[in-house]
Amino acid sequence: MDARGCCQDRLEIDATGDVQSAGRPSSVSYPSRCDGVPTAIPPCHHGRNLQRWPLHDTLILGAVADAVPTARAPVRQLLSGWGQTELSPDVSMVVSELVTNSVAASAGLQPVAAALMVWLGSDGDLLLLAVADASPQPPVRLSLGPDAERGRGLALVEALSSRWGWHPASDTGLRKVTWAEWRLSLSP
Repeated sequence: MDARGCCQDRLEIDATGDVQSAGRPSSVSYPSRCDGVPTAIPPCHHGRNLQRWPLHDTLILGAVADAVPTARAPVRQLLSGWGQTELSPDVSMVVSELVTNSVAASAGLQPVAAALMVWLGSDGDLLLLAVADASPQPPVRLSLGPDAERGRGLALVEALSSRWGWHPASDTGLRKVTWAEWRLSLSP
């Protein structure tokens, strides 16, 4: 992942124990406005038109501590309604981590309770979770020792999703979007 908002496919550990990229970072150009899709979430995600996704929902929250459980409940409910209950534990953990990071990143920004946006959608092949916040600072995946008590959130996101990344947001008041996706089928 780099500071321009490029995504990084899941990392893999090779036979020597070294971490290797499972794919090369890819950069996607995002139009700033598009009817039907909130502008913080780009209308195109890696070549997939989000406007045509039959399943999607948006939740707007304040960047406060109780945003985490408030975001988890509707995500679980949506997954159940969409027939993706088996993903609920992983997606619930990822939404918890991304919202927690967004709340922390938004702390100290004005207004006192900055807005967060949680977007969940599926086209039948992919499930996409995106969390937008008011901080322009990119998320940073830390490489920590085994005794570290904090800072493992993005490593967890990486482990539980097919891939994740971030990009700048275009909505007023929202500055960045961190996303994770899950491949639902064997589509190319």
